[in-house]
Amino acid sequence: MAAEIATVERALIPQQRLIRSAAGVGVHVDGTELHRINMWLFDNGLRILAQIHSHPSDAYHSDTDDEYALATAVGSLSLVVPDFATGPTDLSQTAVYRLDKAGKWMAVSQETVNRLIEIVD
Repeated sequence: MAAEIATVERALIPQQRLIRSAAGVGVHVDGTELHRINMWLFDNGLRILAQIHSHPSDAYHSDTDDEYALATAVGSLSLVVPDFATGPTDLSQTAVYRLDKAGKWMAVSQETVNRLIEIVD
């Protein structure tokens, strides 16, 4: 079986608003923006392969990340970059998760990340 290759053609930055609470900081993307993005994706024959966001310190998939993911297709990737992405691009420092058939975000091993993701300038 030949390996499937997907290419990221565009990076979308949704309109969002800051949320600050006792639990920390985050962003909220409202339903109107999600609808706009999904219509744009449909009109352009594209789909979301992955979502990327950052955390203020450690890189991990929080309960909020699980609950409010923008990427919802099985096999989608979610990348969490530590330290508000202030460091150099380094996948070994990025937490990577993949959405399984049961709807759970599962951590991806570094070996698999290296096989799945290639960053090309």
